[in-house]
Formats: sequence, structure tokens, C-alpha cells
Amino acid sequence: MTRYTADGVAMVRYLLDDLPPAADDVFARAEAGLDTVEAPTVTVSEAIWAAVEKGSGGVASVETTSDDVLGGLVTDGPVRIAPTDRDDLAVFGSLVDHHTLHDALLIANHRVRETAAILTNDAEFVGESTVWR
Repeated sequence: MTRYTADGVAMVRYLLDDLPPAADDVFARAEAGLDTVEAPTVTVSEAIWAAVEKGSGGVASVETTSDDVLGGLVTDGPVRIAPTDRDDLAVFGSLVDHHTLHDALLIANHRVRETAAILTNDAEFVGESTVWR
């Protein structure tokens, strides 16, 4: 079983069924219980905010609630909330000069938990293993 870390855009696009094939395959494997998609709380929060407050992160405009987004991702969906601990914060501290707060927390969680890749199309994750296309 391979573990992946998802960013907010990937999770919103998952809910909209608008992922490119490689990222869609990872989510499909997680739905089938073959792989795991994880996300730290900050990233799940970003997905909820993007879907509810920004019209799905600029991907499409839909009416939704935070409970619907949380349900589609975590409660009834394939995403597991990854723990964040002191080790994440230590790695985060080494990244804050080079990344936004959210990106640094996501990269730190990915590195500490040693997931295979980050599901993202964000160019800010250069140097990290990513899956998108």
C-alpha cells in the first residue's frame, strides 16, 4: 500500500471529478483501499475553504457546505487526516523562509510521514516528488 499526501486543490478537484489521469488513479486506488491519500488538517481546511468560500478554488462554481466537503473527503471519502506533531513543526521551521505557511506545513508532513508523493499541480513543490498529470 502506497501513501500519498494531498494538497487542497487536489482534494477540491477530486470532489468535482476533475482530476488529471495520474492523480485520479491515486484517488481511485485509495477509494478501493489499495493506497492511502493523507492530508494534514491545514490542507483539509484549505480544501473546505476553497470549495465553500472561493467557488471551488476557481475550478468551478458550485453550492456546497463545509460539512459536505468534509464528508466527501474524510467522513465518506478516501482521505485520511494525517497527524501533525513536533517533528512536522521542526521540519516546517526549516521551510518557512522558502514557502508559504500552508505549503511549508504540507511539505513537512509529507517528509516526516515519508509519503510517496504530493498530489498537486503547484509549481511551489519543486524538489518534492509529485503526482498530477
